[in-house]
Amino acid sequence: MHCKILVGKPLANEDRFMNIQAIIDVKRKMLLDKQKLLKKATKTNHFLDTVKDDYTQYYNFIIQQKQDQVKAITLLNKYIEDLTTSGELSENNIEDARTEQIKLLREVKQIKRGIDSLTTDTTHITNELHTKI
Repeated sequence: MHCKILVGKPLANEDRFMNIQAIIDVKRKMLLDKQKLLKKATKTNHFLDTVKDDYTQYYNFIIQQKQDQVKAITLLNKYIEDLTTSGELSENNIEDARTEQIKLLREVKQIKRGIDSLTTDTTHITNELHTKI
């Protein structure tokens, strides 16, 4: 009986198998890591959507408040105008009323600039976000 012992080949096959197994393990870990990152990104995106929605509501609320301020100041201005043209005020009162009108008109301009600034900033940020996506 002759027995041949092949020392080189079985060890080489075992090494290849171990190498392939190591590659499979590395790829499995990589896939699991990517899956974790994907889940985290999904949660983050959901969180960012919530933040964006909250910001939009806040933005709309601020714009509405500013517009309401403009309306209220415009009504005050109209009331002062009616008082000054009615002839019921003295010269001093008319002068005071005109001074108040000037202040009110400045306030309206400042509020409108604030609205424009909010609108411009929000549009700019939105455009930047869309170009990065």
